[in-house]
Amino acid sequence: MALLAGLGLAIGKVINLLRKEGVDAVEFKTSIVASDLEVPWSITPLGGRRYLVTERPGRLVLISPSGKKLVASFDVASVGEAGLLGLALHPDFPKKTWVYLYASYFDGAGQIKNKLIKGRLDPLTFRLSEVKTLIEDIPGAYIHNGGRIRFGPDGMLYITTGDAAKPLLSQDLSSLGGKILRVDDDGKPPPDNPFPNSPIWSYGHRNPQGIDWHPDSGVMVATEHGPVGHDEVNVIVKGGNYGWPLAVGKADRGEFIDPIIESGGDTWAPSGASFVHGDAFPELRSWLLIACLRGSMILGVEFVNQMKVFGIHMFFKNVFGRLRDVVIDEDGGILISTSNRDGRGNPRDGDDKILKIVPA
Repeated sequence: MALLAGLGLAIGKVINLLRKEGVDAVEFKTSIVASDLEVPWSITPLGGRRYLVTERPGRLVLISPSGKKLVASFDVASVGEAGLLGLALHPDFPKKTWVYLYASYFDGAGQIKNKLIKGRLDPLTFRLSEVKTLIEDIPGAYIHNGGRIRFGPDGMLYITTGDAAKPLLSQDLSSLGGKILRVDDDGKPPPDNPFPNSPIWSYGHRNPQGIDWHPDSGVMVATEHGPVGHDEVNVIVKGGNYGWPLAVGKADRGEFIDPIIESGGDTWAPSGASFVHGDAFPELRSWLLIACLRGSMILGVEFVNQMKVFGIHMFFKNVFGRLRDVVIDEDGGILISTSNRDGRGNPRDGDDKILKIVPA
């Protein structure tokens, strides 16, 4: 396991992160893209050094070289882990300028729920209009709301939902809690979903917060928070049951799908995840990078034969604090966001930040 050398990293300095037999040293440099954010949850590049970012208290903001601009604000249930969470662009963006968001809200009974909404982004003013709700009444709570949304290579939108602190919901196919959902761009379940007229794609999840697809094989993976350790990385398949709460970690029970990686007794609290692609970091191509909250690091998973785990590497351990999202920029650079103002971290000057990692 390769560990970060020189934990006293200063922003902008060149560091040597990876030394592994058979791989040349990979040198990185970091820069601050944005600072003084409030719990940035999801980053989406727009091109031209512009980024849409959700802030958990309910703001969608544009980050650009000229600064930070408010795109839209939402009345959300900003308590605990709830709030304005996931963010995705329509796969035909900018031809279709729809922006998709996952947001927590209080229902008529004062209970926390989650919903999928979309709005049209004006490419000139960067204001959001025509906001509509596509899916509502997704179970929510102070904790375990899931919240990651991402369009897959099939053009469908995938949505992670948590068990809303009610573990048995994860095994209940009449509930949207503890699931990964799959819908079209209007929020409707496609006919090839595994359960008729249902958006459910997989179930038995506790609190999944990261999803992506291998750039070569198209295999889908998801990260998931376990109970006091036993965090997971799973290969997601159509109709799969991942066991929670009847199984934790590698259960070796045929009716459940075991994770390809679990943390054992350690707690990583894995959140956003992205496969490395592009030419910026050829040594890391097709590695899965995972932003870890409790672990305060980027976890790098190295595969051989596409999806066989070969090695696990820790980057930036305790350098920036809690990390919420990791995204590959249009130029292949790596974007990461801190989450030190989320109530569980120790805020530092300028937190929260979005940082960019590029070759030295």
